[in-house]
Amino acid sequence: MANSQPGFGPGEIRSYLKVTGWSPVSGGPFAELWSLPGPAEEVVLVPMKSGAPDFEKRARILLEDLARIESRALQAVHSAIATVYHDVTDLRASHPSLSDGSIPLEAGYELFLSARRLRVASAAAAIRRQGHFRNVPARARDQAREVRLGQTRRGSYIVPIISQARSPEDVYAPQQEHIDIQVEETLFDRRVTATMSRALGVLEEMAGAEREPTPSEIADSVGEGVSYELCQALSKVVKAESVTTVDVTFNWSQVAAPPPGSSPHVEFNEAAIAIVNRVSDHLKTRLYTQEHIIYGVITDLSRRPEEETGRVGIETLIKRRRRTVWIDLPDRKYHQAVRCHDVGIPVRVRGVLSSPPGGQATMDVRDFGPDPSLGSD
Repeated sequence: MANSQPGFGPGEIRSYLKVTGWSPVSGGPFAELWSLPGPAEEVVLVPMKSGAPDFEKRARILLEDLARIESRALQAVHSAIATVYHDVTDLRASHPSLSDGSIPLEAGYELFLSARRLRVASAAAAIRRQGHFRNVPARARDQAREVRLGQTRRGSYIVPIISQARSPEDVYAPQQEHIDIQVEETLFDRRVTATMSRALGVLEEMAGAEREPTPSEIADSVGEGVSYELCQALSKVVKAESVTTVDVTFNWSQVAAPPPGSSPHVEFNEAAIAIVNRVSDHLKTRLYTQEHIIYGVITDLSRRPEEETGRVGIETLIKRRRRTVWIDLPDRKYHQAVRCHDVGIPVRVRGVLSSPPGGQATMDVRDFGPDPSLGSD
């Protein structure tokens, strides 16, 4: 690190220290002292001006102190701080013959392609639930260009996919009147990763069952984000030379709670991929009703005492532009919407969307609730 930039700033440092038990004790605009309670109380100096000539030097000293205190490798601490606002998804191909940490060129090529395919398929499912995306939404392809790949690692052969988990700032407030476009764009990354985790978990369950999944179960899996494209992303890796297993590990950001129901680790061997291929073939030849997914904040609530349903307005992004979508909710769900509005909890809605240019956008709701990708209950 002596001849390179740290790759993080004071914000990442402070967030990392906070979630690992440290507290600020004193400081000013140029530096802060943070302490860690314990038998031998530790104190570290945090440089606060990333543009200062000595920032790199002070950051290196801080890393060395933290590595010593945590009994971890310097590079591990560096990576943890640099990705504190990010989720890191490890895509791994393995085979007994890959014990030297290398991989055949063709298999490596397919692994990198599959990293992109998984992101595109998951981003598409975060926008629409559809069994086969004959025309992938442009936003899904854009998302795959925005994530980063980390350095490959030993352990068979691991490709880390780095995506944003949240903004450094608090992103929602009670009774918020409008969404922030930049914040929503940042959070789309986390929503894609959460969709990928949930969909792969459902696919793993189907592949590991004692019987083959029924057509009804496959149709239900589409609602969880499973698609023909997602199945193919996995299948093509295991079909590659010298690869018998592909697994995915989700390392969730320390400053954003893991999504409820998400799978921390999934694995697909050759037998499981045989089932995945059957699911893939079924999805390719069946036409399922297209359902959209919207995320946003509740800005309008309207209900008369005698009415059984309430009218709710949700501000969301449609084609990266703010738009209010109107939905009708029954009593219990309406009260849930009121709570989300009052507390400042973002929501996720799945259903059939109608958004004519220049007209009112409405949705026939299939599912409504707090946005689970952000760790909401």
